[in-house]
Amino acid sequence: MKNNQSTGCLIIHGFGGNADEVSPLASRLKAQGYKVACPGLKGHTGRRSDLKRVGYTDWIKSAECGLVELMPDCRCVFIIGFSMGGLIAVNLALKYDIAGMVTINTPIHYWDIRMILSNIVRGLAGRDFGIIKRYSRAIVKFPVSALWNFRMLLNRTKPMLSDVVCPVLITQGVDDDTVRKSSAEYIFDNVNSQVKQLEFYENSGHLMLHGPAARDVIRDIEDFMGGAS
Repeated sequence: MKNNQSTGCLIIHGFGGNADEVSPLASRLKAQGYKVACPGLKGHTGRRSDLKRVGYTDWIKSAECGLVELMPDCRCVFIIGFSMGGLIAVNLALKYDIAGMVTINTPIHYWDIRMILSNIVRGLAGRDFGIIKRYSRAIVKFPVSALWNFRMLLNRTKPMLSDVVCPVLITQGVDDDTVRKSSAEYIFDNVNSQVKQLEFYENSGHLMLHGPAARDVIRDIEDFMGGAS
């Protein structure tokens, strides 16, 4: 096994989620000897009232605190952001000297309505109501203020992409019903990194690190970090 103990990985979870979203990746990287930090974003406790009390700057600061704690023990650090975590990663990549950045199903264009409708129809046809319940829970789970702050973070971050020059790996599930495939293409086209890579995965869904494509995604992230560090 390659000695990765001098390399740090900050892994940032998504909007409304927690470290469980990225746990397969975190576990693999820890097993490979990387120093891994998965900070919880402020307000992301699972309680709607907690999410209502915070804003996007609090989310950025939460991730930044994890990065600041990680950096002194590492020769180099990679920032890996899942979904909204990728937007936060962009903000940190422009403020700190990092070895590279990875985005996983990170939104620029979101809510693929055709995919959602297709999933609902398929669920009704197969009498599988789990997918419908998931969409219903998502609608009532988030306070309006949190959704507004997510939108503000996206609007703030989108024009920053052109300032990104560190090595970048962009990963995206083709059948992600939350983040459109075009988001990954937009990120790839707009970052100014000399080293940038775009990978798409079938049979993945939004929680890609927990789906059938997880092994391929994690392998590609490891290969990217090995080449960039």
